Amino acid sequence: MKNDNNTIKAVIFDLGRVLVDVDLTRGIFKHFKDINSGDDLTIMERLFCDPLYIGFGTGKITPRQFYNGICEKTGMSIDYDKFIDEWCDVFNPMDGIEEIFLKVSKRFPVGLLSDVDSVHWNYLKNNLSFLKIFKKPTLSFEIGLLKPNPECYSIAAKNVGQPVENCLFIDDRIDNVKGAVNAGMKAVQFKGTAHLRKELIERGVI
Repeated sequence: MKNDNNTIKAVIFDLGRVLVDVDLTRGIFKHFKDINSGDDLTIMERLFCDPLYIGFGTGKITPRQFYNGICEKTGMSIDYDKFIDEWCDVFNPMDGIEEIFLKVSKRFPVGLLSDVDSVHWNYLKNNLSFLKIFKKPTLSFEIGLLKPNPECYSIAAKNVGQPVENCLFIDDRIDNVKGAVNAGMKAVQFKGTAHLRKELIERGVI
């Protein structure tokens, strides 16, 4: 067993690609010919570097402004309500994760640290009941910061009532995992639910 079980006092999860899967072949992305090329990781990297998404994801622009910007950028002609529906039509359940999450939440305070926009968050919290367990999620559109900014991890730790060194962070992106470690957290890269379950058992979390 890894020597973490006495020092982990809270577990902080990422959202996309951890608690819920993301399918970039669906929804609005099928219209983005300039974005939607390459594998999912390449597409995600391209999206996260786009100033329009960064502004939306950090709460600096409104959903309507994001919609207008996307339409102007891509030449897409779609009404706002349809755009919102398609923007949210990218999520699938992550097999086995709710069971793991509920086991963790019964033993530890759980936190959420996610680069997410307000539209996706509102959609997901209304469709995934277990997200209501988070008492004080740390969301990029609310704090105005994206991972791996060190301040993100400090805020997330504060929101679960623990110092960073007592927190375990779970994220699919290695740069965010490294960011957590650099901030003083323990961290696990999510590589599927079977791998996560093994890691959490070894660390004495479940």
